[in-house]
Amino acid sequence: MNQAFDDAATRDAWNRGADAWQQFVRSGADYYRARVHGPALLAACAVKPGETALDLGCGEGYFARELARSGARVTGVDVSDRLLEYARAEEAREPLGIRYVHASGADTDRFGGDGAFDLIASCMALQDMSDPDAALRASARALRTDGRVVFSVPHPATDTPVREWERDDAGRKLALRVDRYFETGPAEFQWNMKRLAYTWSTPFWRRTLGQWAEAVSSAGFLIERLIEPHPDAALRALHPELDDCARLPYFLVFRLVRRPPG
Repeated sequence: MNQAFDDAATRDAWNRGADAWQQFVRSGADYYRARVHGPALLAACAVKPGETALDLGCGEGYFARELARSGARVTGVDVSDRLLEYARAEEAREPLGIRYVHASGADTDRFGGDGAFDLIASCMALQDMSDPDAALRASARALRTDGRVVFSVPHPATDTPVREWERDDAGRKLALRVDRYFETGPAEFQWNMKRLAYTWSTPFWRRTLGQWAEAVSSAGFLIERLIEPHPDAALRALHPELDDCARLPYFLVFRLVRRPPG
């Protein structure tokens, strides 16, 4: 992409991919989400029963359901009305008390109100929002004083413009070639994995670790923890397809708290 994108571009792109996306997630084909970064994000959230939680960029509702099953009272927000149709249909099929709102992440404080949430979480979605900085600032307003924000994004060290696995003659992955780490800004992701029902593309922001840290700080947060989810030996033995993300970090989880005044 040569220019920034807006909420309409994000909505239209994810509406196009909604049918394939919900099948990808719910079938278990997105095994990194199901077995690696999803469980790690949920653990970092440390949900307490009865807490109010917001799933920012909830999509078809995967992580909202995880939060609700952990005992939270959950609101999910997304700009894609097609993905929200899937989320609401699943809520009707298996009620968990989740409220879904069609809105921009930058409007989090408007529909939730100041200090409405104990926890604001975002599962691999913040980088796909047209203005993640505004979403973080709105989250700061919507968060209770002692609340926390926990979000995951693609790991900046391996989510680079040049990214290609070197393979042996049998196709086994030998080493990942990455380059142009500092070439950041709006980009386009091609959803073309063989595990998908069809292909499409979505806009996203590529950022360095330093740029994410600056966005966090500018929104009034401190980084309490950084987590790099990866499978252990036991999980790799059960699921060999996860071996590559045990060798290099694919995902990064931020756990944030408010910066004290002064």
